[in-house]
Amino acid sequence: MKKLLAVLLVVAGFALAQEAKVPKFSIGLDMPVFSWVSANDDGAVTSLFGFNFALGVSYRSYFSPLEIEKGSGYWEAGTVVLIDPYVGAGYDYRISEQLYAGAGLDVFPLHPLLYGGYGLFLTFVPNLHIGMYLF
Repeated sequence: MKKLLAVLLVVAGFALAQEAKVPKFSIGLDMPVFSWVSANDDGAVTSLFGFNFALGVSYRSYFSPLEIEKGSGYWEAGTVVLIDPYVGAGYDYRISEQLYAGAGLDVFPLHPLLYGGYGLFLTFVPNLHIGMYLF
């Protein structure tokens, strides 16, 4: 009887276990507006690479995988207008399986050279962002 109960519990556990969804793309009001997602087997996001709203490319890497209902710090790098580089850091929180939100600070080191005195105001750019994962 105990063996039968153990077998039934194991079978029920496999039946109830769901396979983790692994996101393939990300879209949002974020530096990478459209990106390809790298995730681990559990569906936790490890990095993003894609295009940003400022006609450039962006790469974001999380310090620890971004799991559902958990947050993680990140660093990112990319360009705007194809040739103007930036680096940044921040924190994202994965609200649900599909939604994430966060905040960060981007640094544009060439802006003082490109824009003169006004460039100092454009060197450090704080941001709030929200996005959605697509499966």
